[in-house]
Amino acid sequence: MTLRACVLVMPVLLAVGCGPTEEPVVDELTGQVLMEATTKYDMHRLLEDTDISGGQWITPAQVQQFLQQKGSYLAGYTDPAWGKTGATLIVERSRAYGISPLYMLARIQTESSLITSGTSTNLAKATGCGCPDTAGCDVSYAGFGNQVECSAKKIRGYFNDLDAGRTTVSGWKVGLTKQTSDPCSVKPVNKATAALYTYTPWVGAYAIQCGKTTVGGSSLVASVFNRFKGEYAWGTGAGATCYSGTVDADVVQGACVQSSSDALWRQCLSGVFTGGSTAKPSNCTASYPFCASSTLGRSVPTRTCVQSSGNGAWQQCGAGGAWLAAPSAPISGAGPAGSCFEMYAL
Repeated sequence: MTLRACVLVMPVLLAVGCGPTEEPVVDELTGQVLMEATTKYDMHRLLEDTDISGGQWITPAQVQQFLQQKGSYLAGYTDPAWGKTGATLIVERSRAYGISPLYMLARIQTESSLITSGTSTNLAKATGCGCPDTAGCDVSYAGFGNQVECSAKKIRGYFNDLDAGRTTVSGWKVGLTKQTSDPCSVKPVNKATAALYTYTPWVGAYAIQCGKTTVGGSSLVASVFNRFKGEYAWGTGAGATCYSGTVDADVVQGACVQSSSDALWRQCLSGVFTGGSTAKPSNCTASYPFCASSTLGRSVPTRTCVQSSGNGAWQQCGAGGAWLAAPSAPISGAGPAGSCFEMYAL
């Protein structure tokens, strides 16, 4: 994705007096002036995994207040294609993929400056998603809502690969040394760092080691994230719910969900889902397993709608692995557990 160095920027100041002045450092990709970072990050551990996958308790109201506090153009923006406000899109689309809205705020700022900008400049490429360094932006991802959706989906895809022990699409993996575009030799110690370099393969100016002083890079995302984290009372998430894309709803603290993407079990703890496991946790406060279908001869995820071969009636997989009557499913595409994840008619 196209690199953006947008938070730690300042206008070029004219020198006063006759003493020597230092030339400003200008980002070679954006043309913006970079400020000296007050905090720098280990390029092998830019953020923690929960920095990217946590924050599920953050609400649209909190994000809206933060945007207003920052004087952001997005504070008064509604995406015409989605019919939703910028704050709502940041939270809903991030949570749909188990990504922190706070991370998304940092990504947007890093790529387009929209969190602190009072103008709509770069709105169409807000997260830099579909905008590689070597080519122009893919028009299919243009628009604010599409950009947030694209970015959250890609980061979740990187985490899914890493959770499964695979490298990401560009070859990044925990514990595997790889060259960035700076170039720097980086060995990510966690999934968050590997995912960040997959999205933006530059270390940049805000890392302790091997930084490229004229590009923001992935280290800027860490800098922005931690800055934003300390500028608003986001809360701790204690006792908070988690949004589950499998259930397509918030689930309570301690709830366990068998993911529709990989069939692994994850539990909601303090507003964050744990890493996937093949065994169901023993202390679940609620459970959303796959349901066994004799019609299909296999188990299917929560919200799946199936027309029974026994009596032709439609049913939907619900909480606790129970089949629920869903007579309206063939017409509405939904049942008592929500929209049908998949539909199987006779």
